[in-house]
Parts: sequence; structure tokens; C-alpha cells
Amino acid sequence: MEKILSIVIPAYNVEKYLEKCLASFEIQAILDRIEVLVINDGSKDHTAEIAQRYCEKYPETYFLYNKENGGHGSGINYGIRYATGKYFKVVDGDDWLNTEELEAFVKLLEETDTDIVAAGFLCIQDETDTVLQEKHCTPCREQYGHIVDLTKGEVVDVIKMHALTIRSAILKQNHIQIDEHCYYVDCEYITYPIPFARTVYFYPKFLYMYRLGRNGQSMDIRSMQKNRMQHQKVLDSLLKFYAGLHGLSDGSMRYIERCIAQVVENQFQIYISMGCESGIKKELRNWDQGLKKRYPRIYSATRKKSITMLRRTNYTMLPIGTIVYKIVRSRR
Repeated sequence: MEKILSIVIPAYNVEKYLEKCLASFEIQAILDRIEVLVINDGSKDHTAEIAQRYCEKYPETYFLYNKENGGHGSGINYGIRYATGKYFKVVDGDDWLNTEELEAFVKLLEETDTDIVAAGFLCIQDETDTVLQEKHCTPCREQYGHIVDLTKGEVVDVIKMHALTIRSAILKQNHIQIDEHCYYVDCEYITYPIPFARTVYFYPKFLYMYRLGRNGQSMDIRSMQKNRMQHQKVLDSLLKFYAGLHGLSDGSMRYIERCIAQVVENQFQIYISMGCESGIKKELRNWDQGLKKRYPRIYSATRKKSITMLRRTNYTMLPIGTIVYKIVRSRR
């Protein structure tokens, strides 16, 4: 039977979590319509052995690919290369899907031909599995259960990686390629296919379970400070991609600008967290003014009040912003 959904799992040293992830797809009614591709990214633990057990139990559904370490983007690229399903979804090895919703979701994918299906996700506390936050994929509740036109500006909020399921043909036929050996490439994955997508269906249930609080996660501010040059590298790749776009609808362009603006906001967060360090204010000013000059629409697409305040005060408020940031963070 034709595979409807390819679930691609970039996995690196996730032996503690992978069993829960793989078991969440173990639904007899849909095993013949999904494929689970575990991309073992040079793990040093028992990640490969755990995946292999599922491959042996369900040889027509679970597949293991062992490769040298290349980072999260490398795992996605591998998945794009080998996926055969009608739709494509990335699930990190330490996350999982809502088993109670997956069968209905696959049935929907079987019946629709929309370019993107967006579904809400739940943020889950590591260790306790407590639901910390519900993340909706659209602020317009009336859009749930309907198809909207992205090119006409009908998609208001950026669809996060955890919310995104996309037609595999868009990724394959347009040779979508994600940066390798680098963190923070999720934003590339959700942005690069947009010039080739038009329709979005908003699924009204929570599908993805996103684990938060695990030590060493790339979006932890300490990791972002340590790897800020990698974050800048990804932002530069996105800006280069944006500069090369021609002939897109205004709706698609505005959506891509919002995607990249969110990365700009994260870069600001890094600067604010480091604002008391020598030379950071000057570096921030030069970087942001360069952005304004070269990419004025992305510069204007940032929405955070803290960024607006910094710009209006010529960045003199940066040390104060850093102190406030540290106080707020210490209370979480």
C-alpha cells in the first residue's frame, strides 16, 4: 500500500527518549500507511539498537539509516532523500506524537491534497510529562478545519516545525536542502519550501508533543550564547535566500519575512542576554543597522516591544534590558 505519511526522526544520542517516540506511532490500523525513518546521526549510545528492534518488529514501517554525525539539518536532508510518503513530517528523537490523534490525522492526509497541514502542539515538561503550554497553529479559530491560501496572506502566524506537515513532493522536486553541521536549522526547514506552497489546512487538534527542559537543548539561552555564530550563520543563509526571491505573491513574501523576522528576534535575545559584556552594544548596533539598510522589510517585521525600545533609544537601554532579562529569567 502507498505510504501516506513519512515520519523522519533525526536522532543523536536519544536512547533515553527514543522508545517513547517510536512507540507513539505503533498503531496497527495505520502501520501499512506510514513509514518511520530513524536517521541515526552518529550516536554513541544505544539509539541505533532501539531503532533496530522496531525495524525487526515492523520491517515494512520502521527503517533505520546510520550515518556520520552531520547535525539536525543533515538528518532532515537524509529524510527528504529517502522518504516515499505523500506527506513528510519531522519528529525529533526526544519528542513524540499524540497517539490518540495520529490515526485520524493520517486519514485526513489520505483524503486531502493541500500543500501544508498545520496542527497545534503541546509543550511538555521533561521528566514529569506535565503539559506546560498549548501552542495553536493559527490565532483565527474559524480557520480550523478549512483550507486557506498562503499566497493571499491568509496565514497569519508562522507555522513552526512542530506544527508542520508538508507534501513530500514540494521538498523533493524543489531540492530543498538544509544547512548541516549547524544548530537552529528548523527555521530553514519551515521557510525554504514556502515559495512552492499555496494551500494550508488547519487541523483542529494537538498532534506533536514537544519536550522542554532537557539539558543542553539548542534553544536554551546558554546554548544560544555559546553557539551564537551558528545562529548568525543560519540567519545569513535565510537572508541570502530571501534576497534571491523573485516573482512571489505579496502574501508569500510577507510570510517569509515574518519567518526570518522571528530569527532576527532570537538574535536580539542573544544580544540582550549578553548586553553587559564589553563591545556587545556596538556589535548589536552595527548588525541591526546593517539589517535595516539591506533588508528594511524584515527589519520592520520584528514585533517585540523590547526590540522597538532598543532601537528608539539607539540601543542605550541594552544594559538595563539585560538586567530585566536576567531577573525575569531567574523567576521562571
